[in-house]
This record gives sequence, structure tokens and C-alpha cells, in this order.
Amino acid sequence: MHETCKSCGTVFKVNQSILTSNIQWLKCGVCNKKWALPSKQKENLIKNDVEINHKTEKVKKELASIKSVVEDKSKTLAKKPNPVLDQKNKTVAEIASELSLSKLNETNKNKIKKNENGSEKKKIKKLNILPFFIIALGLIFFLAIFFRSTLLSYSFFYFPNHSQNYFKKINSFFIKIDLPILADTKNLNLTNFIATVQQQDVKLSGTIKNISKRPMLIPRIKIIGVREDRKIILEKTLILEDKIVFPNSEISFNKSVRVKIQNQKDNVTVKATLLKKLLEY
Repeated sequence: MHETCKSCGTVFKVNQSILTSNIQWLKCGVCNKKWALPSKQKENLIKNDVEINHKTEKVKKELASIKSVVEDKSKTLAKKPNPVLDQKNKTVAEIASELSLSKLNETNKNKIKKNENGSEKKKIKKLNILPFFIIALGLIFFLAIFFRSTLLSYSFFYFPNHSQNYFKKINSFFIKIDLPILADTKNLNLTNFIATVQQQDVKLSGTIKNISKRPMLIPRIKIIGVREDRKIILEKTLILEDKIVFPNSEISFNKSVRVKIQNQKDNVTVKATLLKKLLEY
């Protein structure tokens, strides 16, 4: 649209989109002369205003309908549980409390699992230990039988009174199962043995020496008297009152044995040997 100033004749190009019905006149930018808009142009502007108002109202109605639809949909969505929206609407304190609760639950679950695993491991260990325990008891039992004499000598060494009380019962038990208690004659020596015949008595004396570093059970002493004609006139087993010989030590004995000798002039040879078996029944 072009407008010409009636005073100076300057031609202006006017943008119709900025013109409204409220504009009553135009002003020249050169001579500052004002002139009124033609009536036709005013009518056109009024029509444009009416159309624009109609369009704006139409747009407003459409926006209102869209808004109502969106609100209805948001209400329906709000009724249904939406974890994403709920998570967004939660506060920092609620989120922190939920995280702490989840951590506590995880720790409790881990503890329960550890306790279950520990109980299962204990059961497995008990099941695995049981046969070894039985085997260990069997080994201890067989070792006690095999080293019965050594154990008995140490029991006399440390607990002499108790060992003296139960010695015969223990010995009878081992004799019943044909495993007598034996003395270690390899580490025991009979020295300084003397036999003196006086009428009907034979006096015996000697020393039993222990050459080992552990206590030894004292064996029985077998006494045999033989005449020149090889007839045995004396056969006696001596049982000493002492039960053990301490390590690297010795004990002496002095006994008198009654024997029948017809002729005092007969030569009698008396011999003594150490017996392995401590007692016999």
C-alpha cells in the first residue's frame, strides 16, 4: 500500500498488516503533515479487525477444547498408578529413606544368606569330621593297646596310687584278650646277682638297672636251682614290691626262698632270668 503526502508529495510505502481500525490519520516523516485515512481503507481495516477477532476467538476455543481434553486425560492418568510420575513427585527425604530401607533389606538378606551358608558349611564340616573322628578314636585305641606297657609305666610314674589299685584289673583284661602286659627286658639288666644257701633257705640278692630315659615296669625274676646231677631242686618266681624303675636308675632286691635240700654238701647252681610277662593267672 502506498500513501502520498498531500503537503510535500512524498510517497510512503505502508505495511497494511500493522494498520488497525483505531488508526485515524497518518503523519509525514518529512514535513510532519497529518492527513486522514480514506473511508474505504477504514472499512477494509474494520473488516480485517473483525476477521482477526473471529480467528482469535476460534483459536481460543480450540485451545480451550484441547486444554479440557488434556486435563481429562491427566485425571485418568492420575487415577492409574504411574511409578515414573510418583518417583518425580517424591521429595529428596523420601527418596533417601527408601534408599536406606533398600540398603537395610539388602544387608539383612546378605546376613540371612551368610547364616544359611554358614549353617550349611557347619553341617558339611560335621558330616566330614565324623568319619575322621571315628578313625582317630580307633587309632588312639589301637595305639593304647600297642603301647600298653609304656602307658602303664608312665601311669605308675605319675599316678602310683591309682595305678596300683587298677593294675590287676587291667592285667586280667589284657590276658583275657591274649595281650599280656610285658616288661621291656632289652633296657633292663640284672646285675650283682648272688644266691647263698643256708640249711633250708636260699638268700637271693641283686640289682635291676634301667638303662633307658623313660620309666620301666619291673619284671618278675625266674629263679632256678640245679644240682650237679642236673636235677632241679629250686624253681621260684620272684615278684618285687616295686612296680617301676626310674629312668637311668636301679633298684636292689633281697629275698629269702625256702627249699628242701637233702645233703648240704651237694653243689647247687642258682640262676636268675628276667621274665617279660608281669603277671599270670
